[in-house]
Amino acid sequence: MTEPSRHDGHTALTRAVRLHAPLLPFRAVLSRPYGAAGPGGGRPGGPGELSATAEAAVRGYLRRRPDATVVVLGEGLGTSFQRLDNGRLTWLSVLPAADAAARRMVLPDAPRRHTVGRTGTGADWPALVGAVELGVVVALPGAPAGPVAGVLRDLLAVCAARFPGGALVVDALPWWAAAMAYPARLHPAVAAVHTLPLVAEGRSGGRPRWAPRLVVCVVRFAARGAR
Repeated sequence: MTEPSRHDGHTALTRAVRLHAPLLPFRAVLSRPYGAAGPGGGRPGGPGELSATAEAAVRGYLRRRPDATVVVLGEGLGTSFQRLDNGRLTWLSVLPAADAAARRMVLPDAPRRHTVGRTGTGADWPALVGAVELGVVVALPGAPAGPVAGVLRDLLAVCAARFPGGALVVDALPWWAAAMAYPARLHPAVAAVHTLPLVAEGRSGGRPRWAPRLVVCVVRFAARGAR
């Protein structure tokens, strides 16, 4: 019996999600202004910064897989590495070439932190992730530009096929866009899909300030061979 190829997994998951979501044209996973958080979605530091809620989701994954690779798409000059570094993880920031060069000037590469420049569809960035068996969590700082359903659908399919046992964290999504990810639960490569209310920075009247209508979507992928 031959093992299903990665392409087979990508196609199957795409079909599963399309059964429940409008068929929209594909948009580049790494096109600008990918990662630009919506209102209340970013920490101090500008576009591309993960929210505290998204960072908590990544931290939760790292508690289970401390040697994992964290891939952030469209991070800009985000500083989440400093807050999430556990001394063991590997950090990969993926940006268009010009933005990657600017980031490296401000935040030079280090033994466990790297910035890479990729343009176009960004279809080759998963090949840059090593030691997949140690775990991979992909984070997107904000809702993508253009038709959200198409981008999210493709990103789900790529991560499910390439990173078994991994996770996808999409920050600052409108609640209706996050709902498009729920049909992915029907696919055997997906272990769970859930959303977290986005907490904006600061507090109001002693209570957390909730970002209205924005959520963090977390997708966990099944380990290879799991049912």
